Amino acid sequence: MSSDITNLVKSAKNGSAEAFGELYEIYAKDMYRFAYYYLGSSASAEDAVSECVVIAFQKIGDLRKAAAFKSWLFKILHNCCNKLLREKAVSMQNVEYSSLLNLSAEEKDENEKIILKHALARLTDEEREIVILYYASGYTSKEIGEIMGLKDSTVRSKIMRSGEKMRTYLQI
Repeated sequence: MSSDITNLVKSAKNGSAEAFGELYEIYAKDMYRFAYYYLGSSASAEDAVSECVVIAFQKIGDLRKAAAFKSWLFKILHNCCNKLLREKAVSMQNVEYSSLLNLSAEEKDENEKIILKHALARLTDEEREIVILYYASGYTSKEIGEIMGLKDSTVRSKIMRSGEKMRTYLQI
């Protein structure tokens, strides 16, 4: 963690809304990307990120180590996503694969996203979270391990196994 981020976290812990806002700006895209792939809809992702930000702002004083901010934030986001899944019972849309042949490029892109969501849905919650953090958000296995409380070697093996499951489903 850079010293700039550490200083922002310390300022936010001391009540600086401006510092917290800067932290939000740093992590907003990664948070949204994670929530979007985890929940499968932009509206749900926005809801989860919004709820996460409110909770994090309210509880930042409870954070013990500034260096743990990122993993702490993503744990809150993960919990918010799971809460939304339970409350709204978000389900995957069914797609007729044969209908992909007669679609425009834009429609094919949307359908490819749906197919990817189906492949992600074949994974366990933990596997899905790891894959999203690794491929969609670009976190390292060490960072993911910190977020999820796992060894980075465990994360790497889960990435490989999850990739195999998805490739089998997608028949790549």
